Amino acid sequence: MYKTMVICDHVFTRAGFQHLIEPCAGFDLQAAAAYSPEIVETCSRDGYEVVIVDLGSLDQPMKVLRAFRKSCDMVRILAFCSQKGIDMAVDALDAGASGILTYNSEMSDLRAAARRVMNGDNYVQPDMAMDIFAKLRQAEAKRKEAERLRLTARESQVVRHLMQGMTNRQISAELNISEKTVKHYVGSLKDKFGAANRLEVVLEAQRLGV
Repeated sequence: MYKTMVICDHVFTRAGFQHLIEPCAGFDLQAAAAYSPEIVETCSRDGYEVVIVDLGSLDQPMKVLRAFRKSCDMVRILAFCSQKGIDMAVDALDAGASGILTYNSEMSDLRAAARRVMNGDNYVQPDMAMDIFAKLRQAEAKRKEAERLRLTARESQVVRHLMQGMTNRQISAELNISEKTVKHYVGSLKDKFGAANRLEVVLEAQRLGV
């Protein structure tokens, strides 16, 4: 039996989770609550093994996942999201979730997910797995491309200001460098991004998440 906690900010949905999980073999549901710093402390202090998180009910779901991951390093987090929430699912895995399930999951899926994550593996609901893996591969490709660019610290500063719509003069004043120097860095960024103009630099930087 896995000592289990449910985190859901919607009262009726939380009651639904309780109703389904309490009689489910393998889960010892001891807490169901809205998110708060205090409930994270409870999780850490009382040695919970599984935390089931309803991402769709939370205002800042990734912040919640990171809070549990930071304070409860041994806990396994199973996150629920909509079947169309691919970006949220990918972000959740990055924020520390061990498993991803959708709202149309069966109890057998939840049990399978718990077994997998308690054995140290990850679990992704099969009907969204391919989309998630494609998104992860895409993100990894972007990361490698951004790494290949290897922007200097000053280039990174300049590109961030370009993304804020600043002119060369404004960037010059902000960074306390000459406009000529700013122009040099903008030219360097165009070369690295293969861009014809400032707008293309910004669009490429946004695409790569620089």
